[in-house]
Amino acid sequence: MKRRSLHKNKNPVWRTLRAAFLLTLAVFFLPAAVFGGDTRGGTMTEPEQVVSAEETELTAEETRPEEEALSGDTSQEEQTQTKTVKTQSVTLKVKVGSKVKKMDLEEYLWGVVAAEMPASFEEEALKAQAIAARTYTLYRMETPSPNHKNADICTDPGCCQAWITYDDRLKAWSDSTEKVFAKKITAAIEETRGQVIYYEDKPIMAAFHATSAGVTKSAEEVWGKDVAYLQAVKSPETEEQVPNYYSVVKVTTSKFKEVFEKKYPKAELGSKPKKWFGKVRYDEGGLPASIVVGGLKVPTSTLRTLFGLRSSSLTIECDGKNVTFYVTGYGHGVGMSQYGADALAKKGKNAKAILQHYYTGVEIRSMFS
Repeated sequence: MKRRSLHKNKNPVWRTLRAAFLLTLAVFFLPAAVFGGDTRGGTMTEPEQVVSAEETELTAEETRPEEEALSGDTSQEEQTQTKTVKTQSVTLKVKVGSKVKKMDLEEYLWGVVAAEMPASFEEEALKAQAIAARTYTLYRMETPSPNHKNADICTDPGCCQAWITYDDRLKAWSDSTEKVFAKKITAAIEETRGQVIYYEDKPIMAAFHATSAGVTKSAEEVWGKDVAYLQAVKSPETEEQVPNYYSVVKVTTSKFKEVFEKKYPKAELGSKPKKWFGKVRYDEGGLPASIVVGGLKVPTSTLRTLFGLRSSSLTIECDGKNVTFYVTGYGHGVGMSQYGADALAKKGKNAKAILQHYYTGVEIRSMFS
């Protein structure tokens, strides 16, 4: 199969992006770095929120200390309002490794935001993450996962949301940034306390991912079910803003055949690998959605899983000896793009505007109203 542009729409913008992509490959095409088994970037998060879960061993500790709350000058009226809101709280059961621990919702969210989004991001992006994480938690409490029947939510990002203890998060930051970063996350939680994303008066399944390929994906495209508020929308992050925005994975044709036929035993993979790959179907956002392989229409999300790719936004090239995946973005692509949220915040958008951009037709209001 001849190499193709990621997007079907070949206007000048996409030609420019493709040229930049090729230049990036030319400069950074180092086998040890590009074709290693781990396709994740060291600074990227992985908020997958998929259906199946795997056990993740973490240490169960307390989340942030109360004294780390952001200090600042507030009026008497604001202090009274804050005190009133703090009396309204939600307790949830969180599965941390093999243990179930009771936590206050707002304190639990500190560990989620700290684990899911870089604290160096803009404040409004962190607020958007806090609201999305709070919303997803309430959604999961109302729609329990069969993976942990004795808990409302777990700390496995492959099932629910990532979470980290306050102490462990501080250890990962440098001495010069830990206080600033801790206060930024605390502020994001406190300044959005109780705020939730609703669609038809119900908390939404606030899916999010690290970075899109310029356009997010609809829930129907990725998970096979149409969700009114999880539609494809444009996302403004660029390769200059995102580490490892482009990635390349190469496998031998023999390895590809072995892995693929295990999943699709009826696939017709003959002696000429170049003929294995056929027509590409694009989704409504112009991203590859499925590729004909061995006579079968295969979702790009399945290829992502089979070969450990960072994203399902991919193109394939086969030279007869190797199959090369050219991948853009990181994550399932549904809902809010975290790097996109940061890009929007840099353009002056507030948390509410960011969330209403990524989640179609929603409203954001206090869960206590």
